[in-house]
Amino acid sequence: MKFGFEGGTAHKVKGVYYLFTTEVVDTPKTAQVRMAVWSSKDGIKFEKKGIIAKSNGDWYDTTHRMATWSPMSVFDAERNVWSVFSVGYRRKPDATNVFNMSGRILRFDSKVKGIDGITGPYKEGGWLNVDKKPDWWEGPGEIVSFFPYKIGKEWWAFYGGNSVPEHIEAAGTITPNEKNVFYNGLMKAEKGLTSKWVRQSKLNPVPLDSTFVENCIAIKVSPDLYITVYDGANEEEISYACSKDGIHWDKEQLLKIPDAPSWIKNTRTPLGLISEGNGLYTIHFTAFDGNNPDKVEPLWHDGFGNLGKLTVRLVTK
Repeated sequence: MKFGFEGGTAHKVKGVYYLFTTEVVDTPKTAQVRMAVWSSKDGIKFEKKGIIAKSNGDWYDTTHRMATWSPMSVFDAERNVWSVFSVGYRRKPDATNVFNMSGRILRFDSKVKGIDGITGPYKEGGWLNVDKKPDWWEGPGEIVSFFPYKIGKEWWAFYGGNSVPEHIEAAGTITPNEKNVFYNGLMKAEKGLTSKWVRQSKLNPVPLDSTFVENCIAIKVSPDLYITVYDGANEEEISYACSKDGIHWDKEQLLKIPDAPSWIKNTRTPLGLISEGNGLYTIHFTAFDGNNPDKVEPLWHDGFGNLGKLTVRLVTK
C-alpha cells in the first residue's frame, strides 16, 4: 500500500474491534483504492481480514466504479446480515483531472449470516434507490457519503453532497470568490434498509456547520440522546453534534484532541463512537500528516492517511 487510510466505520463485537476503511494503494491517489476490513483485540494493533471491493481506476469509467470510498457498515437485524454502504465515484463530466468526482451509493452484504459475519466475505447488494433528483444544496458531487441508523423501528440516514465545481484543479485552485460547501441531509427508508430512500427536504440541509460536514455517523447513546461524529475539516479537533430524537440536530461542537501528536496535521474522519462501559467511548479517526515531499496530487489530501484512537468520557447534564 503506497499511501494510507481514509474514512469508514469502526465497531466492537464480542470484545473485538473491527475497522472498515479505504486503503489508498497507488496513484492516482484518490482513484487507486480498495475497501478492507480489519480486526483487533486491543483497538491498536489491527490484522487485515479481507478486501470488500477494489476500484477499477479507469479514468473513462461512467459506472461509478473508478474509485470506491467510505465503507459505512451496519448490522441489519431484519435480514440478519452486515451491510456496507460505499461511495462509488466517477469523474465529473467536465472535470479536467481524475481527482474531481461525483458519487453514487453501492451496498455490499455479508455472505455469512449473523453478527459473526462482520469480516465477510461480502457480495454486491445493489445501488441505493433514492426517491428523486438532488436538492439544491447537494451540488455536482451527487451523493458523496451515506450512513444509515435506526430510530425506533425505522431506518434513517445522513447523506452528503458538495458544491465543488467541475473545473477545480488537482492543486486545489478554484475560481476566485467561489464558495465550496459540503453539507449533510437526512433520508428515510420507506420499508427497510434495502428499500427506496426518501430525501427529507424540509429538514435539509441539517444545520450542523455552515461550510463543511462530511461522513456523518450517528449513534444512539441513551433513550433520549443521539450523537453524530463527522469530518468537520479541523486541525486538531473532532466535530460532533447532539440530538434528542435523531432527527432534529443541534449545532456543531468541537472535541479538542489533547496533546495532539505531530503526525496530525489535519484530522479527517471519525469512524464512530464505541461504548466501552461506564461512560467511556472509543473514537478511531483518520488524519493527514502533511508529509508529501514528492507533491503527489491531489495536494488537498496531503500526507494521506494515518489512523488514531481516542478515549473520551460522555458527561450529560
